[in-house]
Amino acid sequence: MSLFKKTGHLALGACIASAAGCANMSQNEWLNQENIGAVAGAAAGILIGSQVGSGSGRTAAMLVGALAGGMLGKTIGAKLDDRDRQALAAQTQQVLESGKDGQVTNWTSTHSGATAQITPVSTKTESRQVAVKRTAQVQAVPNMKLLNSSYRAIKSANVRSAPNQSAEKVGGLAAGSTFTAIGRTDNDWIMVGRRGVSVGYVYAPLVELASERKTPAAVVAAANKTANPAAPAAEATDLDALDVVAAKEQGFDLDSMNVVEETVAAQTTCRTVNYNVTTKGSSEQQAIQACQAADGAWELI
Repeated sequence: MSLFKKTGHLALGACIASAAGCANMSQNEWLNQENIGAVAGAAAGILIGSQVGSGSGRTAAMLVGALAGGMLGKTIGAKLDDRDRQALAAQTQQVLESGKDGQVTNWTSTHSGATAQITPVSTKTESRQVAVKRTAQVQAVPNMKLLNSSYRAIKSANVRSAPNQSAEKVGGLAAGSTFTAIGRTDNDWIMVGRRGVSVGYVYAPLVELASERKTPAAVVAAANKTANPAAPAAEATDLDALDVVAAKEQGFDLDSMNVVEETVAAQTTCRTVNYNVTTKGSSEQQAIQACQAADGAWELI
């Protein structure tokens, strides 16, 4: 369950921010130092997350910050200050996204002397119900495999309202354009995302992982079936970075579209991560489990 769904934590957070309005909670056994630490940690994580990235990346950073901050606050209480919780939250996000199982990542505070070892110990794929946002003209799919990866168009490609060649064209990708691939359907179509919202589907063989780096000239050359590296390169774009005018031209203007949210079955990545945190002469160990949501955020389960 996502930390954001724990409304008790949110209510307590408001009380911490304004103690005057929460005198009635003073006798509540839930209101103890350990839980105050959890909320303070989550709030600190959200703070740093809100300052990182944009679009779906911003949301992911905020949720991961809440995950790490809340867990650390709950486990270690007041032993870590806000700055350390923030920094460790950011490090946690990187580990969840790219750390290999068994790979130890070391973190050291820049001011307090606190240290931590963060180790992913297992990664698996699970079938879960996830919330997906899409424009109203884009058809839903019964299930998919979550990707949440940056993809690039190998050549010009149509974006369609449904994952099939006969579906209505709703936009287009120029050669070299990058976008966030939200998921892959059973029949090999990629769900194209713009700022966390699905805007259509592109046939998978027409795109590739953006980590497979190619120069713009090479992308255009491949699209034109020529090996001439001096061929003029088309200007590459990123869907999340398009301005309003460019978004309208390509069919991806979210401001003029109705956006709906629904729950679908999806194959998603789940990870177990171990922490060993040392601060003020004592050590604490904690294991967390998190699964990736449709917008790329990692949620505690």
